[in-house]
Amino acid sequence: MGKVSSEIRTIKRQLMLEEWEKQVVDCRSSGLPVKEWCRQNGVNDKTYYYRLRQVREKCLEARVKKVEKTSEQENIQAVVPLPMKSTCGEIQIEKNGLYISLPSDIAADTLLALVEKLC
Repeated sequence: MGKVSSEIRTIKRQLMLEEWEKQVVDCRSSGLPVKEWCRQNGVNDKTYYYRLRQVREKCLEARVKKVEKTSEQENIQAVVPLPMKSTCGEIQIEKNGLYISLPSDIAADTLLALVEKLC
């Protein structure tokens, strides 16, 4: 029962934050000063600023999660070797749409330096 009620609280909070975000966007796009918008919409200006802070914190949390996820992906990419194949005496490397063909007798240290730069 505790897990279900916790999930319900989480969903309610998300819905509340979405509604508050719509209010903030509406206020900002109205062109009115915050006090005037609040008066016209029956919202206490202190309540508006509280909601604004909560919406900003939600956005910041989402941004931090995105950065952490991107950082994780970059770390994984650094560990996973680049796809390489040798055809007709050449080494071919592809990364993000960039194709590089190298002679198969390229010096190992040169190849290693190149791969490190690509990562």
